[in-house]
Amino acid sequence: MSRILIVTGEASGDLHGANLAKALRAKDPQVSLAGIGGA
Repeated sequence: MSRILIVTGEASGDLHGANLAKALRAKDPQVSLAGIGGA
């Protein structure tokens, strides 16, 4: 199982991170995702 942390620093990064997380989850439903936003 892959574990991925996404860290962003502004609102646009939050949006890109969310889209990335959705795409990763679509490819691998078992992936473990965590994130820290900055908006």
